[in-house]
Amino acid sequence: MSSTAKPATGYKTDLPRRIDLPGTGPGAAGAVRRPDSAAAPGGRESPRKLIVGSEISLAGEITACDHLVVEGRIEAKIKDCQTIEIAAQGVFKGSAEISDGDIAGRFEGDLSVSGLLRLRASGVVTGTVKYGELQVETGGKLIGTLQPLGGDVGAVAPAAAASAAQPAPTPLFDDKAEAGGEV
Repeated sequence: MSSTAKPATGYKTDLPRRIDLPGTGPGAAGAVRRPDSAAAPGGRESPRKLIVGSEISLAGEITACDHLVVEGRIEAKIKDCQTIEIAAQGVFKGSAEISDGDIAGRFEGDLSVSGLLRLRASGVVTGTVKYGELQVETGGKLIGTLQPLGGDVGAVAPAAAASAAQPAPTPLFDDKAEAGGEV
């Protein structure tokens, strides 16, 4: 007597692990190519893009990402990422070292942007922010410590002092002349 039971019906229960259809092999026309060997137009490699959709939560460490789009919630540490986009409903908590950032949602933590940090009108950044360039739309909120990269904080003060030493601009309308005229 056998120790394995066979089904009462005549159907096969073992399915093949791989199905090879004609014309779908690795060398076939129209075969899917993997991005590791494929280059994008213009000679550069296609970006490694991670999209965290709305109602998705992700926690961990992200080490190899060219473009991160946050529409949901992330609690993570990111290094060597090129670009982060945080949508209006997106939330990022943690630390990030990036080249460029576009924030319309919330960022809480330590943020270091070597290039342009763009804060949209609906964006809120809380924590420590280091930036190369900063662009804030009306309504955007930065709460915490700000520090420009690539220069001393003391280097900014002489530029402010030089602009303060310049004479006041000449008014377009002379209020004294108008005051002496008819009332």
